[in-house]
Amino acid sequence: MLYYCVVPLDKSLPMKSTSLIKTGLIFVAGLTLSTAATAQNDHAVTVGAGGFVFEPQDLNLNIGDKVTWVWSGGGSHNVRAVSGAFLSGNPTTAPNTYTVTFDTAFLAANPVAGDLYDYRCDPHGGFGMVGSIRVMSPRVLSLVNFSAGQLGTMNVDGMNAGGTVLIGYSLTGNGPFGVNLGTLSLSAPINQLPALTADAAGHAELSVNLPPGLAGTTVHLHAGELFGGGAGILTNPVTVVL
Repeated sequence: MLYYCVVPLDKSLPMKSTSLIKTGLIFVAGLTLSTAATAQNDHAVTVGAGGFVFEPQDLNLNIGDKVTWVWSGGGSHNVRAVSGAFLSGNPTTAPNTYTVTFDTAFLAANPVAGDLYDYRCDPHGGFGMVGSIRVMSPRVLSLVNFSAGQLGTMNVDGMNAGGTVLIGYSLTGNGPFGVNLGTLSLSAPINQLPALTADAAGHAELSVNLPPGLAGTTVHLHAGELFGGGAGILTNPVTVVL
């Protein structure tokens, strides 16, 4: 089943945008945006804080993200992938750090089912000191008939079945604008189109009427899938002249 609706796209009527000028934040459909320009693709995992745990225990990453494990005390620990893809070395105490970059070269050299890397602490895995890293597949935003005077369609593919899909657009520029999911290629004000739900094939689409009067207008679009709890993944950005 395809999730499909038709909405107008008009410079004078943005679909949804709430700006809080005093705090310097903009909230768009649950995404907390700040004026930071750098993508948040560096993740820290605390090793041994409060006992035999990794915190956070599970992470969802985009391809190219980096994870750094930081020893905080509480015993001698290490980080070992169950698949053998990575190993911090022998168990050791704080201070210590260990970093892995989950880029395309790493994935190709260390393939695992679903790009899910389970790991553990050798001495304390039996006590529940385990964790996981999931590297998410790329989400793809594409356009069909996206020109003035047409019924344009935005397609989003590669989502989880039943996932919540958001598409935003800007008429003022392509950012960058830092968010909790990464970096949006959109400039404020950022307008949100109606939320979609991906079908069983991981596809969602939204069609918009593009009035002839918009000819020559540059539109910047970016989409993402939300997982809850502030987690999610962004698609590629797209810029088009109507």
